[in-house]
Amino acid sequence: MSFLSALSKGLDDVADLARTDDTWSRRRWLLGGAALALLGESPSKAAPPVGSTRWLINRITMGWTPEEQLLADTLGYHGYLEYHLNHTAIDDSATTLRLAPYTLLNATPYQLKGFASSITTNQLNQATFIRATYSKRQLFERMVEFWTDHLNIDVKKADNPWIKLVDDRDVIRAHALGNFEALITASARSPSMLQYLDNAISVVGNPNENYARELMELHTLGVSGGYTQQDVVEVARAFTGWTVDDSDTPSQNTFIFNSNLHDTDSKLVLGQTIPAGGGYSDGTDVIKLLVDHPSTAHYIALKLCQRFYGYDPPATLVNSVAATFTSTDGDIKSMLRTLFYSADPAAAPLKLKRPFHLVISGLRSTKAEVGGGAFDFGSQLRQRLQAAGHEPFQWGTPDGYPDKLEHWSGLIIARWNFAAALMNNDIANIVVDTTAMLGPTTTADSVSDRINQVMFGGTMNATERIRIRDFMLPGIPTEADKREAIGLAIASPGFQWY
Repeated sequence: MSFLSALSKGLDDVADLARTDDTWSRRRWLLGGAALALLGESPSKAAPPVGSTRWLINRITMGWTPEEQLLADTLGYHGYLEYHLNHTAIDDSATTLRLAPYTLLNATPYQLKGFASSITTNQLNQATFIRATYSKRQLFERMVEFWTDHLNIDVKKADNPWIKLVDDRDVIRAHALGNFEALITASARSPSMLQYLDNAISVVGNPNENYARELMELHTLGVSGGYTQQDVVEVARAFTGWTVDDSDTPSQNTFIFNSNLHDTDSKLVLGQTIPAGGGYSDGTDVIKLLVDHPSTAHYIALKLCQRFYGYDPPATLVNSVAATFTSTDGDIKSMLRTLFYSADPAAAPLKLKRPFHLVISGLRSTKAEVGGGAFDFGSQLRQRLQAAGHEPFQWGTPDGYPDKLEHWSGLIIARWNFAAALMNNDIANIVVDTTAMLGPTTTADSVSDRINQVMFGGTMNATERIRIRDFMLPGIPTEADKREAIGLAIASPGFQWY
């Protein structure tokens, strides 16, 4: 069954049920009709064409908005990209003000251990939601998400319920648009990573190989990058003594190098000798060796192209980004510039939004008020993402949340349940003002047209728009009708892809 026919059948099958009962618990099943169409093929061929700036907005933000489109149209494709690459010049003071109640974001590890872990993780999660939804520095937030996956840490392990917040601040956010070697070095020194991958307990005579293996397999070279098991052993030896201060003092849970725990003999990594007696520099020498390896350039370029272009990007694009990695010593902004200057928006396939992306784009497109002055708004939102398999910082294995269509395409019900819950005010302290969003709309046609404009920029699939309009007929749409129509738009196939 094609995408459009699946959509039509799905909506028709539930329309009668939706109209037999005015309670949302029954009518919300209408949302499922659109969501079930996701089981069909990608709407890429049926989707209306989009301009290059629209494509760029879709790729480098957490969700298209009319405001971003106006900015992109004003600056042009390259100007808009450069605007977002120069992220520190963007005034984001309004987001900073929203984050003011979250005082633990700037706390030291020692200070954080004085709070319940539920409080520290809650502040990290809620800050993540606020930044993704409201920040003007949207490409920066996308790169924070990218590196959080790349350098994944499960918040549940060891002291990470407290100190992952520090890793997010001092590693991921500090280097998200900086230099790759600096990012990897900061990660290697991160108490959060040291505990997650057990390097904190790696000592001479008994080196722990977990971090060494993931450093090569996931962080730099890639699984096919040319290293051997013996290289894993040698790298593990190089990082012995890189550990965490476990004292009950203000330096608790900070990085230390303990020379008494370090293997001082020479090491042989990827055919390169690291001389004896190097101490702490053994680890930094290994990082430099790995970062400079051609496999790392290709691996990082491929992951960036998969995230921002498509699941199977052209080799020419990957090679161009890899060449920039090499020529700029891993400058992240330069790689992104090459990617988006070289990419062909007209040829780029659509990608399925991962659940976090879908949720945030739903909040952005509806101009939802997240928090509304309430300090705790995130628990129910996290539950929605947990049901969709994408709760932040909760992926247990070091590879991070997948960026693969086959992993996410089956998790459909949680998507339309979010849409229904958002528009039914079922997510505490998150509010959508339909009047502000839709304006003075009084007919089914005007409501569906307004949804098309403010949520899709006029690119909504005609069949989906008609189905949403017809749902509100006959008569004048009520407030409940409008809210359900918006929910249906969020659950529609067209909103799932970008």
